[in-house]
Amino acid sequence: MIRPDLDRLEQVLEQLQVSSLRDTRGRLATRWQCYSLFFTLDGEGDVYAARTIYDRFFTVDDKAALRGVLDEWNRDTTGLKVYTATDDDGTVIIVSEATMHIGGGVTSEQFAATTTAWLNAAGSFHVWLSQRLALAGLPGEPA
Repeated sequence: MIRPDLDRLEQVLEQLQVSSLRDTRGRLATRWQCYSLFFTLDGEGDVYAARTIYDRFFTVDDKAALRGVLDEWNRDTTGLKVYTATDDDGTVIIVSEATMHIGGGVTSEQFAATTTAWLNAAGSFHVWLSQRLALAGLPGEPA
């Protein structure tokens, strides 16, 4: 059993040939064409989390229809949950999140498999979202 840290996470991402950087908030970030994925381990190392911010921007007027689309994903899938967030300027964005409690430790294989699954889920959601936004009549192209 291991207690993962950002150095171990960096090693996992290197093995997966995924480039990453550490941001000023202590997260390990990966950048993709249409989204950014941030991995965190809380201060005590009890919770491992991945949060993805998608490069799609909406108005408050779009929020009700957008929530309907996201509710469909949340109802039909497990693991990766998605929601809207509103920036201070009123811009609505889409965020996905996954967490795993690791207080008692995990195996190296479990940690690597979870990281891989979260990377794949973020990409799968992006593809699904592109299709669903078009069907819902919402802006379908990333900004």
